[in-house]
Formats: sequence, C-alpha cells, structure tokens
Amino acid sequence: MTIEQSTKTKARALKSVYGGVLIALGVLLPQAFHVFGQNAGMIFLPIQIPVLIAGILLGPCYGVIIGIVVPVLSSVLTGMPPVPKLYFMLFELGTYGVLTGILSSRCNVYLNLAASMITGRLVYGLSLAAGVYIFQMQAPFMNLTAFFSGIITGIPGIIIQFAVIPILYFALKKGGFTFEK
Repeated sequence: MTIEQSTKTKARALKSVYGGVLIALGVLLPQAFHVFGQNAGMIFLPIQIPVLIAGILLGPCYGVIIGIVVPVLSSVLTGMPPVPKLYFMLFELGTYGVLTGILSSRCNVYLNLAASMITGRLVYGLSLAAGVYIFQMQAPFMNLTAFFSGIITGIPGIIIQFAVIPILYFALKKGGFTFEK
C-alpha cells in the first residue's frame, strides 16, 4: 500500500467516524431541544444542524446519506419527525446535505449555508406540492400557509445555524480537523 492509498484510507475511516458522530447528534440534539417545549424542533431546527455540518465537512455523498439517515433513524427511535412529515423532510435534509457538500469548495461557508437553506426549503415545498397534487395526500402541514408559517417559526433556528456552524467549521479548520487540501 502506498502512502497516498494509506492517507486516503485513513481519511475515509475518519470521515466514517465523523459521520457516525453527526448521525448520533442528529438524533440526540432534537431530543435535547424538546426540553424547551413540543414545538422546539420547529423553532430551533436542531435536526438540520448535523446535516448541514456533514455536507460542509464530509462532502456531498456523506451529506446526502446523513441527511436521509438522520430523520429516518430519529423517527424510528423517537417518533420525531412523525410520519408523514418524515417523507418530506427526507427531501429537505437530503438537499441540505448534498448541496452544502457541493458548495463547500466553491464558496464561503455563509453563502453556502444561505444557498443550501433556501434550496432545501424550496425542495421541501415542492415535495409537499407533489404530495398534495400528485399523490392526493392531506395533512395539516401540507398547505401554503403552513409552509410559510414554518419558515417564519424557524427563524430562530436559522439564526442559530448561521451563528454556530461557521464558528464550529472555522474552529475545526484551524485545528486541522477538516478534509480540505
């Protein structure tokens, strides 16, 4: 095994460890926020934080995988997010993971987060529209008013994401814990 192969193998192993930690955080963090009330998840958006970090740190492949695994595992273990909302969150969180991964090498972390959050929310809205118009699904959260209300309700979470994720990213980068060349 060459030194280059050994380095790549170590990087993959370390990315898998980071991925496991971020998946665990994706399940545990929302539970911690539920101390603040039943609607805390919709206000503070804690399930999104590990997914956004995964894309930025680990790239689009890990980002999308973690974006899909986290809500499914959380739903199975804790009942949150509930079905059928889970189905639509898969599209949103998968988009966050893959897009932050794609943009991480192309723009700064703030622009990356903004573009990914906007796109992820648009994908969520489009998936809701598909559920309603194509599959004839109905639920209280599946209308335009609920969609825009969710965005407004989540503003504290968006602010937290813009405050915490760049600080964490820059600290990890400074400490040499990122995978950038």
